[in-house]
Amino acid sequence: MTRRKGTLLGVISDIFAENASSFDPPVGVELIEKVNSDTVRVQFIDDVDCDLLCREAIKEGYRVERGRFTPRIIYNGTIIARVGSQSDPAKQRSIFIYLIPFDEGEMNMYRKVAAVRHGVMDPRTGRMNFEKFLEYNLKVIRLLERYRKIRYESLSKRLFH
Repeated sequence: MTRRKGTLLGVISDIFAENASSFDPPVGVELIEKVNSDTVRVQFIDDVDCDLLCREAIKEGYRVERGRFTPRIIYNGTIIARVGSQSDPAKQRSIFIYLIPFDEGEMNMYRKVAAVRHGVMDPRTGRMNFEKFLEYNLKVIRLLERYRKIRYESLSKRLFH
């Protein structure tokens, strides 16, 4: 059976629903894995173009922190993504994204604070706002998908068409 190329959203959704995906990773992506309840590691076929990622993050309205560490993408005070460092698997070929799990029991304290800060979870009742939950997580995945498309699909279209 031949597997189809998926989108980042499709593969990540499958992994969260079933811990595996029925799709192959999209163009430019080697591996997508769920690290824990809120972290996904997307490993690309080569080193992340940090300048391109940061430019796209700024266009989307995020803040970028760079220094003696790999770039961190910040959304209203919450780290939503970071480029892998020397101590990470695949080093700078990976981008880690931090999503908000729907189940409060799967959230660490940092994610609970982020969920409240972004209106995903009501701090008094602990109830999740499904619309804000989807909006937040899709916004994070959309940044990575924009980066991937610009980096890999635009290049392949220019080379092969």
